[in-house]
Amino acid sequence: MSRSIPRLTILVLTTAAAFGIWITTGRAPTLGATVQDADRQAIQKLHQQDIDATLAHDPQALADLFTEDAVLLEPGAPPVIGKPAILAENKKDSLEHPNSKVVSYKPEIKDLQVVDGWAFEWDTFEGSYKESENAEVKSFRAKALRILRKQPDGSWKFARVMWNLAEGG
Repeated sequence: MSRSIPRLTILVLTTAAAFGIWITTGRAPTLGATVQDADRQAIQKLHQQDIDATLAHDPQALADLFTEDAVLLEPGAPPVIGKPAILAENKKDSLEHPNSKVVSYKPEIKDLQVVDGWAFEWDTFEGSYKESENAEVKSFRAKALRILRKQPDGSWKFARVMWNLAEGG
């Protein structure tokens, strides 16, 4: 156990240093610059499935985008751990808001890095929804950090997702 702590510390410091170098160099995000075409296409497919499932407000389709051991971190809520728990939360939300409708969902991937079967991305997104058919449309802006894991069949799924409202949104 004590041996894993120094490795973790080194990993955290290395990641922080790499991020610091990226920030200080002023290098613009390079969406998929080193991503293999097959991985890029499979990740883009996941992104489209995310958009489609969100717009459909489909609890099962949304849960199917995640790995079995996924973790979802949303604002003002405890962590949701595991695909079954994510599905349960999705269904609970649908039951609590049966007449709500997602009007728009537009993610913009800002950076994507792929390393050894894992992908790391951050994005911003805009969305709008209505609580009921006659309710006014409410809009928001948010930012997200997502970790994806390549599946044995070559597809990709979300393993970790964390998002929060963006300033002014």
